[in-house]
Parts: sequence; C-alpha cells; structure tokens
Amino acid sequence: MVRPLETGDIESVVERVASSLQSDATRNALINPDFSHDVFALALTSVLDQTWVALVEGRIVGHLYGAVLENAEHGRGAWIGPDGVSFDDAATLFALYDVAAATWVSRGALEHYAWVRDDDDATAPWYEMGFARAHSRGVIELTTPRTASWPGGYRLRRGDLGDLEVALTLDRVLDAAEGRAPSQSVGAETATLREEWRELLSDEEVHHYLVEFAGDAVAQCVTYPLPSQRGSFLRTVHVSAVVVIPTHEHHGVARSLLDAALNDARAAGFRYAETSWRVSNHRAAQFWRRYGFRPTYVRLRRTITAD
Repeated sequence: MVRPLETGDIESVVERVASSLQSDATRNALINPDFSHDVFALALTSVLDQTWVALVEGRIVGHLYGAVLENAEHGRGAWIGPDGVSFDDAATLFALYDVAAATWVSRGALEHYAWVRDDDDATAPWYEMGFARAHSRGVIELTTPRTASWPGGYRLRRGDLGDLEVALTLDRVLDAAEGRAPSQSVGAETATLREEWRELLSDEEVHHYLVEFAGDAVAQCVTYPLPSQRGSFLRTVHVSAVVVIPTHEHHGVARSLLDAALNDARAAGFRYAETSWRVSNHRAAQFWRRYGFRPTYVRLRRTITAD
C-alpha cells in the first residue's frame, strides 16, 4: 500500500535515509553519509502531503519525495535527492513512483529527475521506469598541492565584474561545445545567462579565473563554496564553467587552470572539489575522469510525453 507520509512515519523514514546514505558511503568513499537526524525529521514535517510511503503488513518498506520546482533551463520538474527515496526492492520503487508521478504530472511537472548513486545496481530500477542518465556528479579529494605548469605565453589572472562580457563570450564557447554531438544540448536564454554571470561575479565567495594569451582571454573557470548538499562533504569547493577556446585546446591549459584554482581552494581550507558534467558530453567526461574526479551520483531524467 502506498499513502502520504504521516507524523508517526517520520522516525522510520529518517532511519531508512540514514541507513541508505551509510550504504552509499560504504560503496563510495567520496560520498558523505553525515546528516542531522533532527533537522531532517523537522524538514519532513513540512512536506507530509508531498511524501509517500510504501507499507507491507503495516511496516514501511520505502518512501519517495520529489520537490516540484521551476527552473529557467529545465522548466517545471520534480527533483528527487539522495535523501528523497528509499526502497527495499524494485517493486516498491515502482509502486511509489506510480503514485508520486501522477501527482507531479497533475501539477504540471513533466520533467522528473533523481540523483542516484552511480552504480549499476542502484540505477537499474530507474532505467526500467524510463529514466536515462543525464549528468554525473564527480568529486576529488584535495590532498596535496598541484603543480600548475603553464605553457609559454599564457597568463592567469582573477576576473571581476568588469569581465562580464568576457565571461559571457567564453560561456558561449562552452555552450557551443555542449551542442556538439552526441551531447546536443541547448543553452539557457541570453538574458538569464547574463544575470547569472552578473550575480556570480558580484559574489565575494566566487573566484573567477581567466587565462590570457597575447592579451586575449582564451579560458576560464569559476569556483565557489558548495552549498549544503546531501552526500557532499563540508568544505567542498564547486568547480564550473571550465572552458578553453578550440584554438588553444590540447596545450595543457585546462589542466593548469584547474591546478591553480584547486591549489587556491586547498590553501583556503577546502578538503574536496566537486563538479558535474553532461553524461553525453564524452570529451568532458573523459577530461574530468583523467584529471582525477570520480563519479558519486548520477542525475537521471525522465520526460513525460503524450504518447
């Protein structure tokens, strides 16, 4: 039987999530199992009517919660985090999703996302429901300093709000790279992108790195403290917007850029770095893995269509 979460179910769901995260961390040392039982229990009390539990003979055997959110890039969708689902077997997940998905669709959320540990046994039940791999979350531990060996003629500097147009230009290069086969993605609207970059470059916690050659910006990346996120460690720096213009690829620029950025992060007290990449962008996936990032979770996606 599947029904909405009740107050009396909360303790059981909290224990299930704690056990699930511990299991994930046992299988992947780059996953953080820590979380506050009390804070999570309090959070569940505010989403009783948006969380479902599955029961067999009165015993809870699974739960499912998806936050319905509006997103400029992804539209209206339901997002399931690593703490948003637990199930004893695939049949339990299928029963939970059958009820939850109907509610999400009735609320106009036709895009469904789930962050799942990136292992075959964890992802297989979701594939059976029509989900597909979309983005990987990768983590690297910042244990030792890195040697940034710059090719001749390249210079690194920190960017600021005065570099907004430069940042946008380089971001369009990244967008074009994402559009190459087999990724074939479509970027955000220009107005939205401009405001996002303006906000980034105005934030004191954001580090914008630019690489110049002969006075022209040819590469960039951004780092900032990762907000609290289930499965991620405290003191983690997020790395994003890494791009090198095509005429300067294969010179070691991206690796040296990351070396410098992560050295700064390590010196500032960060213990881990995290990034994400589109699964279908094979060049990006290969680069991040070669650098040393290891997948922890994969974001799965299902789009509800009329057929």
